[in-house]
Amino acid sequence: MEDSTKKLMAIVLATVMMSSVAGMVGAQELRPQVEAPAGNDATVAFSDQTTDGTSVTVDSVNTPDGGFVVIHDDSLLDGEVTGSVIGVSEYLEPGENENVTVTLFDDVPGATFDRTELTENETLIAMPHRDTNANETYDFVATDGSDDGPYVANGSAVTDAANVTVEASETTGESFVVDNLTAPAVVERGDALDVTATVENPNDEADTQTVEYRFDGNVSAREEVSLDAGESTDFTTTVDTSEIASDAYIHGVYTREDGQPAQVLIVDEIVSFGVTDLTAPESVTAGDTVSVNATVSNPNEFAHEQPVQFRFDGDLVETRSVELEASNSTTVQFEIPTDGTPAGMYIHSVFSNDFGQDAIITIEAPDDDDDADDGDADDGDVDDGDAGDDADDGDADDGDADDGDADDGDAGDDDADDGESDDGNADDGDADDDDAGDDDAGDDDAGDGDDSGEDGSADDGDADDGDIDDGDDSSEDADDGGSSDGDADDGDSGEDGSADDGDADDGDDSGEDGSADDGDAGDGDDSGEDDGDEEQPETPEDG
Repeated sequence: MEDSTKKLMAIVLATVMMSSVAGMVGAQELRPQVEAPAGNDATVAFSDQTTDGTSVTVDSVNTPDGGFVVIHDDSLLDGEVTGSVIGVSEYLEPGENENVTVTLFDDVPGATFDRTELTENETLIAMPHRDTNANETYDFVATDGSDDGPYVANGSAVTDAANVTVEASETTGESFVVDNLTAPAVVERGDALDVTATVENPNDEADTQTVEYRFDGNVSAREEVSLDAGESTDFTTTVDTSEIASDAYIHGVYTREDGQPAQVLIVDEIVSFGVTDLTAPESVTAGDTVSVNATVSNPNEFAHEQPVQFRFDGDLVETRSVELEASNSTTVQFEIPTDGTPAGMYIHSVFSNDFGQDAIITIEAPDDDDDADDGDADDGDVDDGDAGDDADDGDADDGDADDGDADDGDAGDDDADDGESDDGNADDGDADDDDAGDDDAGDDDAGDGDDSGEDGSADDGDADDGDIDDGDDSSEDADDGGSSDGDADDGDSGEDGSADDGDADDGDDSGEDGSADDGDAGDGDDSGEDDGDEEQPETPEDG
């Protein structure tokens, strides 16, 4: 732009500015616009330039008392004094500053914008402003021009104008792609709206592109994202909803040619889901699976998703996300295994964010088979019903081949009748076992009751038996042919029970009864002769 044209425009703009400010204040007392002291005037230099549309650079600005350099768009020519402000610098200390960068459409207190960058070439105006309330914050727009007004020289605002050319973005490939937008569908007013999206570079080479987040059409976040070929990254931003009216809004993340929009509902309050009708068995056996049911209801006038918890004995077992339409309800069921849970009483619960229900369940120990009561825990027949004490019945020395049978120890201890009820008893004529006629060849007479071929009793009438208790009716076989029962020569060669054997324990090592040497070792018969049956008339009948 020619210098003369710029000077003329600056004069016009300064006139418009001062008249607009006076009209805007109206009946209010206009804060005096103080001119800079002589020799230290406020100045600004703003040259034509090319930009990417998001910022401009002011060549130099002098603020004698400190302040700001403000960028107006050309709507100032139409009388839009505060509405024309599209950018402001940070606070500038008193004096001259050079190459001051001013970001456009961002962080202007009191201003709102419907765009985020210049999209076409425009004429912009740079204007230094005072910090009249000395708080180092630009309050001109927020106070409708009553604070932080422009520096004035010769009764006019100090300004400079420049033609700003928007540079077309150079692209080396396809637009970045936006995917996986994540954000809540409903937000309680005052809570943060957290937004995340995946941005990917689909090109075969690295590139840098602009990614924006827009809420209700306006850009609230912008970022230059650099990605290698095929690389992706998460774009995140947060919206403060405390100043946003309760309503439904469209928001989204966008790149040059791609984007993902979504709807968010901002409400005054989100009421927690309710929990009712908790049902579960009162008792189960350890190892069973418990089914717990509860009704979850959404009292809100909008669809919503909320977590529902199941807790057992206070511990969190499962959290389930439940989504319900407005004023709807559903039944949730939790399946809980009890393997390894000790027997006892437990409290279990179903909770929503603010509500819940509890119940008590008893875990019972499983029934075990009790072998101690089975009658077989000691199935060695210690208690097998033998009044005769089988512990002694069937001794190794009992002599009965069948001794030790399960029925061996009958209440009457059949060993007392083992063919020897009188055999060797005190009446056997052998109390002194010294009877000269004891060596009766028929001593093992038919009445002896033991024809099995087996001696059957250690006291089978042996002359040397000497066992006063040999025929004892006691049920204890310990004395029935006990360890001392057999004479030293008791063991016959296997011909025991021979018709001529006479004494099962005859002591006859030859195995032949009636031998001239048949005399029992302890027989007491010194004659050395076998007297025969006729010489033993007093022998009682066995049996």
